[in-house]
Amino acid sequence: LPLTPELLELIANRFKALAEPARLRILMSLREGEKKVSEVMDETGFGQANVSKHLQLLHSLGFVERRKDGL
Repeated sequence: LPLTPELLELIANRFKALAEPARLRILMSLREGEKKVSEVMDETGFGQANVSKHLQLLHSLGFVERRKDGL
């Protein structure tokens, strides 16, 4: 598989995402399986806005999936 400029950009963006300790803590929390945002907040000590912001970026790069449940 050739490393096109687009692929290199994707790889670089994924490494940038993993360079943030907060996102690594969130991913470690999710290693055990699916969790609600509130559970990730409890485990990491981060606020809702912070967790949501990091999860959005992790989702956009394909690290996590989301599932809406409830309202």
